[in-house]
Amino acid sequence: MLGPFLRTLGLHLALAVLLGLTTAAEQSNLAPEIVSAANFDLAKLKLETQRAGASTEYHYYYDGEHISPWHDIPFSSSTSEDGTRLLNFVCEIAKGTREKREIHKSAPYNPIIQDVKKGKPRDYLYGPSLCNYGAIAQTWEDPMEVAEETGQGGDNDPIDVLQVNSSPCRVGEVMGVRVLGTLALVDGGETDWKIIVADPSDPETKDWKDIGDVPKERVDELREWFRNYKTAEGKGLNEFALDEEAMGADFATKVAQDAHRAWAKMGQEGKCEFDAPKPLDATIAPYPRSCWAETHPGVLQAASKKTTEL
Repeated sequence: MLGPFLRTLGLHLALAVLLGLTTAAEQSNLAPEIVSAANFDLAKLKLETQRAGASTEYHYYYDGEHISPWHDIPFSSSTSEDGTRLLNFVCEIAKGTREKREIHKSAPYNPIIQDVKKGKPRDYLYGPSLCNYGAIAQTWEDPMEVAEETGQGGDNDPIDVLQVNSSPCRVGEVMGVRVLGTLALVDGGETDWKIIVADPSDPETKDWKDIGDVPKERVDELREWFRNYKTAEGKGLNEFALDEEAMGADFATKVAQDAHRAWAKMGQEGKCEFDAPKPLDATIAPYPRSCWAETHPGVLQAASKKTTEL
């Protein structure tokens, strides 16, 4: 199987770019999604809640401008003390809670909203979340891109995150996290990667660098929870590819980067079916914008240069 090998092989080039080990000339030919948004300061983010019928919406602002947590918060904008590139995790569901919240893909500015079914907010019926759950900004699992590891297309969502720290996150919180590994969940015939991460500033997890550093029982609990949680809704068991193995940090980082590349191509290739909030000034977050082909063609044209295949 070439998929795992190619993902790991590609990491070395990706890390060189992320850590600034390439020349300016080399970077000019690289995919724009690999360049970090160096000027974006997470500390400037402001979160506001708004009531919307039976649900609460979590809206984001940066320097007073309404922004999208999916499109405007960068994929990566910081490093850990040891120089590891961190990815930006958006907390949707705090550990120990049941409310099923997510970034709303079609609502203007993509706020975090609790799912509503038949006029009532949705909760996990199986039990409270065992981890801090959310998504990596500026990622997308393309339904038309079949993953070799699973044989299925993506689930049409930002890539999911399982943060394994003991302390609950705050809904809407955004933080840089270290990638540790991933589980290849197959849900209803769709690829639904679960990226396992940790907060590098937490004393409990600051030395965790790879999936082998995470207690095995913690990974096993997560795997079984996500295998079984839909049975409480009368649905069947979820499945896992790759012999149900939790893959390591190198593999998982490449999975996340692939989802970031898919996000960058989403609008350009006519696949985008989501509403288009006003983009943040490109001088603050110099990333390509998805879903703005008609109202912001210049941004997409600037992002359309040839990407580097890893």
